[in-house]
Amino acid sequence: MPTPVKSLDNMSKHLTREERDLRSAGENALPSRPLKRPKLIRDDPAAAKHWARIVKSVEGLDLLDELDADALSIYCAKLARRDVLQAEYLRYQKTFDNGNSIATLKIMLQLSGALQEIERALLAYGSKLGLTPESRLRLARRAANPVEDSDADLFGEM
Repeated sequence: MPTPVKSLDNMSKHLTREERDLRSAGENALPSRPLKRPKLIRDDPAAAKHWARIVKSVEGLDLLDELDADALSIYCAKLARRDVLQAEYLRYQKTFDNGNSIATLKIMLQLSGALQEIERALLAYGSKLGLTPESRLRLARRAANPVEDSDADLFGEM
């Protein structure tokens, strides 16, 4: 697992002035705007709990803004669906353990497939939102080392 990203204030590594300036610019690159909960989240209490937990955990990172609200609401709704499917799967697993039933096994296989589909989507959404360690590292590197567009002068100055 990669080491967690530290802010400039918490670093003990000796950096050159240029490295410090780049890191500081990267930390301050993303604007901070509060997230508003979309209607999808307001109507689903389970998804609202996930929303509150995620927003609280990324509060100081300036990782998400209002443009990410819809994608984050879909992510939270999928988390809530995953929780329901997981509970159903465990319920059927207990009945299957008590007595072998082919019908129960078929339902468990269907639930397992649905769970895998949702988990795959959750990983994709989490990566796009910057909620996985690899995606946060990618965002930090991009902010610290902006790529210069070689074609920026093709259409004149804007």
